[in-house]
Parts: sequence; C-alpha cells; structure tokens
Amino acid sequence: MVRVLRYKGLTVSACVGAVACALARDYLLAQQMIGWARVLLAVTLLLLLLCVALLSCRFFVDADGVGVGFLLRVRRTPWQDLRALGVLRCNSSRRYLYGMYGGASDFLNLLHHAPRCGDWGFVVPLTDRLEAAIEMNCPYKVCTSGAGMPARTMRQRPLWQQAAVQLLVMVPPALAAFGMAMLMALRAASVHDAFAAWGWTAAAMLLCCAGSMLMARVRTAATTCPCISEEGVSAGRGLYLPWSEVRFCYGRRTVEGSGLFLLSQPLEAANRHGCPPVLCLSLPDTSTLLLAYLTYCPYAKKAL
Repeated sequence: MVRVLRYKGLTVSACVGAVACALARDYLLAQQMIGWARVLLAVTLLLLLLCVALLSCRFFVDADGVGVGFLLRVRRTPWQDLRALGVLRCNSSRRYLYGMYGGASDFLNLLHHAPRCGDWGFVVPLTDRLEAAIEMNCPYKVCTSGAGMPARTMRQRPLWQQAAVQLLVMVPPALAAFGMAMLMALRAASVHDAFAAWGWTAAAMLLCCAGSMLMARVRTAATTCPCISEEGVSAGRGLYLPWSEVRFCYGRRTVEGSGLFLLSQPLEAANRHGCPPVLCLSLPDTSTLLLAYLTYCPYAKKAL
C-alpha cells in the first residue's frame, strides 16, 4: 500500500512549528518566564493535534482500489467503481491525480472545491511514487505523459484589477487578525489562571489561522493574475494555454464568488479513464477575460 499526504507543505510547517515552539518553551522556562512558557506549551500541543490530523488526512493506493479520508472516516473505492481517473494541471506546473465517482458535472465540483475531497471525487498531488503505484495496481492505463506546458509565443498583458481588489479587501482584515492575535497572546501571558491562558492562546491561534488564510488568498490572486494576448492566456507565470487549445469554458457564479474555468478538453473527455492529461486555468470571471475568450478562441460558443 502506498500512502500520500494530501497537504504536505502544511504538514511539514505544522511539525516544524511544533518542534520550534517546544524548544522555545524550554528556553523561556529556564529564564523563569512562566507566562510565555505556558503560552508556548499550549501552542505546541495545538500544533501537535494539527499534525496528527494532517498526517491522518491521506490518500492511499493498493491492489483493491483507492482510499481517501481522515482518521476513521476513510472512503474506500474499488478500481471498477471509479468513473474517471486522470492527471490534471491547474494554474501551475504541478501535476495532480483526480478521480470521480459520478457524472460529468462532478469534474466542475472537483475543480471548484479542490483540494478538499467530497462525494464527487478527489484530487491529490501526483508524485513519482504515487505514479508508480498507479501503474502497478490500476487495472486500466492512466495516461501521465504529454502534460508539458506550452511555450509562450508573445508578450501578454496582465489584468491587475482583480489582484488589486483582492489586495485591498483581504490585507486589512488579515493585518487586523494578526494584531488581535498578538494582543490575545500578550493577555494569555499575563493571566495567572492556566485555563484562561489556554483559552486566550487558542483564540489567538484561530485568529492567526484566519489571517494566514486571507494572506494565502492574496498570494494566490497575485501569482495567478490573468495575462492575455491574441495568442493565448495564462495564470501569471504559471500555466499557459494557447487559445487554440482551449476546448471548453465554464463560468461558475455563486454567492461566495465567481470564476472562469478554461479546459484543454471537454467534460466528456475528462470524464473517462485513460484520457490525456487535462490542462486547466482557474481564473476570475471578468468581462475582459470573457471577451478575449469569445474573440480569440476558435472553439468558443457564443452563448456561454
């Protein structure tokens, strides 16, 4: 059985943070700084709980099928029950393995909710070890070759409006969350009640997590800012698609936000076994980008 972490970067960061907090707590305890030592002890234990949760949130492959889950909540799926299985590249040069349990619309749910897994399917980072396990255990062929990134042929114009909006909307609340977390940590270090100190520390960590998520959204908006030209479209310095290779476009508009998905294959091709790797651009739904798609893409449908 081969197991793969679904959130490798976050798991490594949580483990390193837990070790660093434990060492800093021992140093502060030696310096008779009891309040801050108590705070770092609470942070260490909370990070260890996060590490256990992330280490248990894995994807595994064996001869019987695939499995994805968290601790005791694991979904096992035999190979014959997988409706689709293939390779995906979305906005970056990294490769992902996707699988679907249902129909064609589940692929759009997968794109919108990734990397979270659900009833529609799963999407996990594709490593060399996982690729070898798929080739050895999967009863049908999964095409992993031919997913190279197309070369850019001319200079593109970035659409900075969407990234600027994200910057103006997300950065002030993130800074406020970090400031409130620092104040709560100072309060936790000054109280004498251990339970109150733990409560203030937990609240500070929640605010830090909220601020980190907002800053991650800002970073994503800045690095995947849409860039367009007459020849193609790209997500910042990430994946580039010539308009001639954009075979399907889907606009998703919800209360939480809107997005535009440009795919190198139609849903009928992506919703089967053994299809070539799917290239996908997940971009903001702007009128400029939509007009460029309708103008330059030879496969564009006028009634999107």
